[in-house]
Amino acid sequence: MASSRFLKLLLSLLAAILVTACADDQSQPPPLQATASSSVGCKTGQGYQHTTLGYHLCFPSGWTSRDYTAEPGSGGAVSVVAFGPSSTVPAHVPSTGTFIPPIEIKVVAGSKGQVEPSLTQGNQVSSTTVAGIAADKIMVVDSGPANGSVIIVLEHQANTYEINEAPGGTYDSAFAAVLASFSFPTS
Repeated sequence: MASSRFLKLLLSLLAAILVTACADDQSQPPPLQATASSSVGCKTGQGYQHTTLGYHLCFPSGWTSRDYTAEPGSGGAVSVVAFGPSSTVPAHVPSTGTFIPPIEIKVVAGSKGQVEPSLTQGNQVSSTTVAGIAADKIMVVDSGPANGSVIIVLEHQANTYEINEAPGGTYDSAFAAVLASFSFPTS
């Protein structure tokens, strides 16, 4: 009985130490939280503006947006926001299996030259323009679960933006609308 209380006390103390140590670690900035904004005017669909990074876009009516930045599956990204029908965009990134939302905007700190090589290796790459910025369009041709995905990669203000469409071509028109409406505020 006493050893059980001692073990609980020990675990509580360890948890408190870990929380304190994490709170004192200022080397990692807190993740950016994305929230939808209705200030974006869209001819069709719904408007979305990332409150911190400032990009905005239009996505289909009836779809939802979900911020996964603080989720374990965000892979250290500055921001991860998914768009799709509610049934395809769960509240949390699944802990098992591969999660590929219909459309995803992933922002990674650093230059495109640092981020892109791991995406282009073995895949088809062509040039495009998004938001008036030169970008690369990557068609994933490997045999894995991402086969058939399209990734648009561009750099803006020291961040690399990856705009992803799930494989299969089911969301081609929605992806085209997102790309056509994707923009940054003018300063």
